[in-house]
Amino acid sequence: MYKLLIVDDEKIVIEGLKSATNWKDHHIEIVGSALDGEEALKEIMNKKPDIVLVDIRMPKLNGLDLIQETKALNLDAVFIIISGYSKFDYAKRAIQLEAIDYLVKPIEVEEIVHSIKNAILKLEKIKNEKQATERMNEYQMALEEKRVLDYILGQRFVVPEKDQKLQSFSFLNIGLRGVDWDDSNATEKIQASLECLKSLLENRKIQNFVYTIDSEIVIMISNAGSELGNDLVQDLVSLLFHEMNIRPMVGVSNIYVTISGIKKAYSEAKEALKNGIFSNQLITYYKELETFNHSFGNRIIEKIDTFFNGKGPDLLSNMNLFMDQVFLDCQKSSLPPEKTKYVCFKIVNHFLEYIESEYEINKSGGERYLVYQELNQLQSFEEIRVWLEQFIGQSTANLNENHVSYNEKLIIDLKSFINANYKEPIVLDDLGKLFHKNPAYLCSLFSKAVGSTIFEYITKVRLNNAKKMLRTSNLKVSEICKQVGYENQKYFNQVFKKHIGTTPGLYRSQHILK
Repeated sequence: MYKLLIVDDEKIVIEGLKSATNWKDHHIEIVGSALDGEEALKEIMNKKPDIVLVDIRMPKLNGLDLIQETKALNLDAVFIIISGYSKFDYAKRAIQLEAIDYLVKPIEVEEIVHSIKNAILKLEKIKNEKQATERMNEYQMALEEKRVLDYILGQRFVVPEKDQKLQSFSFLNIGLRGVDWDDSNATEKIQASLECLKSLLENRKIQNFVYTIDSEIVIMISNAGSELGNDLVQDLVSLLFHEMNIRPMVGVSNIYVTISGIKKAYSEAKEALKNGIFSNQLITYYKELETFNHSFGNRIIEKIDTFFNGKGPDLLSNMNLFMDQVFLDCQKSSLPPEKTKYVCFKIVNHFLEYIESEYEINKSGGERYLVYQELNQLQSFEEIRVWLEQFIGQSTANLNENHVSYNEKLIIDLKSFINANYKEPIVLDDLGKLFHKNPAYLCSLFSKAVGSTIFEYITKVRLNNAKKMLRTSNLKVSEICKQVGYENQKYFNQVFKKHIGTTPGLYRSQHILK
């Protein structure tokens, strides 16, 4: 049903229009009436009618001015003008104000019904256009959110020239202590809280992108201007506490002015949050960590970063020697327990990130909280050293006993693929796409692990299967050649003789099972 408001300074006209037809037959509900323009404007604001039948000459506010005032309020009502005057100026202004029709009294019922039908068509058109615009805006927003997420995760190259509107941005990474992200009830509460966060930022006209990544709420705030301060962060924390009944912890990055700094900003917020969890601090700004690291002595921190960034194959086996060197540096620098504890935190943090990426083990937020809490309770230099050695030792032993590294699994999967598809052409670029690796890197990884190149391994698999078929079947050599992935029999014979030392025919005569 569409809502209709009737406005005229003569009550008899209003009553006549109300009884002119059975309005329900035309999907119309009369929601009210008014005798002057000001009263009509109040009715429009309160009752939000879809269609307004309005006279032009009325006390306080005439019909044309009423239309203009309504448009200024961005209300979607459409107007049909009824008047005892046919002056051209009135009609001209009515057209400018996009009135549906201009009916001159006395009015026939058929005229009113016809105008109402036109008004309904106009409303449907407005509704459809609005829905199409909303869908387009949602689609554009989804594309933009996906692009920004790809930037954050390093899955798309940043092109600063195309994202000039994303300026003066910062990241907030938020941790929720004790939340089980795998629990459906908890994730529903988190999603509801995210909507509240977005509303708060949008109400302040702050461009934002909100995600959940690795059991953290990640907010990118762009073009916030003076709003990008501690008050805003405190408001976000208070909102989350109210919605989740959990004390959130926040890591805040530095502010960057171009999109090329997006990955660095995200890493800073992530690092700040981890430090906040470790030190049990509600809000941690990365700029404070930079100041601390500078006063602390960058040499030891840089040594830790360099060791783990290398991610060499012998990283785990070199851990004990590396830790001995770091603790020796701490002793030589006469670091107090609190700063030694921070060094230990840096090692633990890097170590956890290493095993998560290398062995595809995802430590939940809750597990990290417990590890950091345990470390934070230590007091003396010796307690810290012994705890770290035990933690690394137990974790390494568990990995060696129960887990295959990511690269080891990759080699196993690659070999399995070759063994299952050796009959088909295998192209290195296709393998790179299939396993989401650079082809040259994939070759290097395979060679180090297996002791032969990928193509040498493919050849070995094909020839082993060819030998088996030569021994156990009556298939022609030309048929075996095709079944093991070779299109050209002459080339197959050359490869076979090079690796086996004889031709396929001679091999069959010497090894055929009788």
